[in-house]
Amino acid sequence: IDIFMKKFLLPIIIVMVLASCTKKSQEDTYADGYKPVYISKELAFVISSNGPKAFTSPGKMFLYQNFIYITDNGTGVHIIDNSDPVNPVKLAFISIPGVRDVVVKNNILLADNFTDLISLDVSDVANIQFKKRLQDIYPMENQLYPDFATGSFECADTSYGYVLTWERATLKNPKCYR
Repeated sequence: IDIFMKKFLLPIIIVMVLASCTKKSQEDTYADGYKPVYISKELAFVISSNGPKAFTSPGKMFLYQNFIYITDNGTGVHIIDNSDPVNPVKLAFISIPGVRDVVVKNNILLADNFTDLISLDVSDVANIQFKKRLQDIYPMENQLYPDFATGSFECADTSYGYVLTWERATLKNPKCYR
């Protein structure tokens, strides 16, 4: 048995031990999914009123008096004069980073701004006035994944700021899935 151990079994055991210690090369995997587009924490809560601009990602729509308010997901709200429904006219764009929902009542526009709820006086579209901010109304968890899709996505990293929007991308070794 000693000769058998030395000649056959010992070399097999050595090969098995060495083989188990070698690191297998892990191949990268790729998947179609979404990656976050960030905005800095300094710019995330800056609200401004501007002239009309092109739609990039139109979302929810709200009709109030003769105006149509259309969110541009993650970036702001378009105001359109609908006095002549055959000829609607773009009037303004309110930059509200992180916006998804909007409502208007008594000339006060309420909108989400990432985790906050803001109110703006829109009685004079040419001179929109910021009124108030209620902080931390919406949970931060809403930022951590794309709410409109399932599948692979790049995990959000809040150290980069807030997630302004999500864009389609080919992801390398995605670790998050919904």
